[in-house]
Amino acid sequence: MGGGHSNHPSLISRFKPGFTLAETLITLSIIGVVAALTMPVMVNKYHKSVAETRITKFYSIMNNAIRMAEIDYGPQDTWTDYYENSEFDDDHNTLYEKGEKYDAHINKYFAPYLKIVGSEEIRNVGTPQKVYYLSDGTAFSFNLHENREINFFPFGNPKKCLASAKRSRCSFCFAFLPTGGLLEYKYNFSNGMQPALLMWDGKEENLPCLKKAQFNGWKFPDDCNPWK
Repeated sequence: MGGGHSNHPSLISRFKPGFTLAETLITLSIIGVVAALTMPVMVNKYHKSVAETRITKFYSIMNNAIRMAEIDYGPQDTWTDYYENSEFDDDHNTLYEKGEKYDAHINKYFAPYLKIVGSEEIRNVGTPQKVYYLSDGTAFSFNLHENREINFFPFGNPKKCLASAKRSRCSFCFAFLPTGGLLEYKYNFSNGMQPALLMWDGKEENLPCLKKAQFNGWKFPDDCNPWK
């Protein structure tokens, strides 16, 4: 027989593997499902990492500001003009009229040592807030009826956070009580700004999540992770 070329396709070409349209669509669907399942986990891990980094920085700059203010104004436990008690009307409804007073306190004890770029009052939320914005895009606030608690917003946008059903993921509560006076915050007296320990019974297992994170190098432990 002659050695001419055959017109028949080789076995290799006839059995070359390939995907049908249906197989391709199924594969893409599986990839989509896997992505849908893993993306929220990845996003939550990212948010957790960002929050931990920014909380660490906020804790540092606020307490550094307090230490610098102590050089100018003496020990924090002598700052008797700082603390604002709640005020009530004749029917014992809470009044929210302390914005200007907070500005005075912040301008005296914090602003000279921080990079505050703006402030505003947010009143269309459950507890009206006086908010201060920092140059790094984060923010902190006080409830507009007292200034013992300091709420930190690591992702900025406090309006959105305060209206969210998942506020524990975007707002973290510290406390600063330079002169003491409120027994329900006795563990926060004259100790700089620390995670709020409102009504804490002194038992480690009952520590709030933010305090547990502090003890864990500002890393939220798995049993106290707002992003799980």
